[in-house]
Amino acid sequence: MKRNLSNSRTRHTSRDLWALVAVLFFLLLSKTSLQAQDADYQLGVRGGFGMATLSGFQNNGLKLGLAAGFYGKYFFSEKTSIIADIDYSMGGQQSERWVSGNLDEKKVYRKYSLHYLNMPILYQYYFTDILGLEAGFNFRYCLGGNLKTKIGNESWEKTALDHNNFDCGLIFGVYTDNLIPHEDFFVSLRAYFGFIDVVKEVGSNKNVSVQVSVGYTLF
Repeated sequence: MKRNLSNSRTRHTSRDLWALVAVLFFLLLSKTSLQAQDADYQLGVRGGFGMATLSGFQNNGLKLGLAAGFYGKYFFSEKTSIIADIDYSMGGQQSERWVSGNLDEKKVYRKYSLHYLNMPILYQYYFTDILGLEAGFNFRYCLGGNLKTKIGNESWEKTALDHNNFDCGLIFGVYTDNLIPHEDFFVSLRAYFGFIDVVKEVGSNKNVSVQVSVGYTLF
């Protein structure tokens, strides 16, 4: 009986990636815990929602998705810092369009759903008591994806996506520590622009998204 080497490699790659993430998070947690009294370090959680699409498709629309994860921050000064996240987010896009049939027109629905593990690293500059700016790179691993299609009132048909496992791109954002009265809360707005085509063999289609999140500092 022959082994499916492709599936085996996929399982090993996914398992190795999660192991690496666990080690990185454990090291970050240990380092921050040891430095708990040092104001140069912070560790916290964040969660929110985003609107995503895939550029290059006709009739493409926005798809709503959730995001949640952990972050670690190191302060160079009162105004400058670097922040690194490990989080999960939903992406993709959805569209509707009319097509002509033999007797009438019918609406065709398409929904691309993607699931990502994100590891963004951003440089931050904070304007005291007003607003902060952040920019950097995001490295993403696609945990899975599918395409759902429907014509008119028919049932949805679901198929697996032939997608690229890796994606990376730029993040630009703004954040504030003062919109919410409690000092351990912050709010951020980020825009992401991917470099790599998501779905294979369908032309240019890169991730573009906007995400709003609320964070809480644990240490």
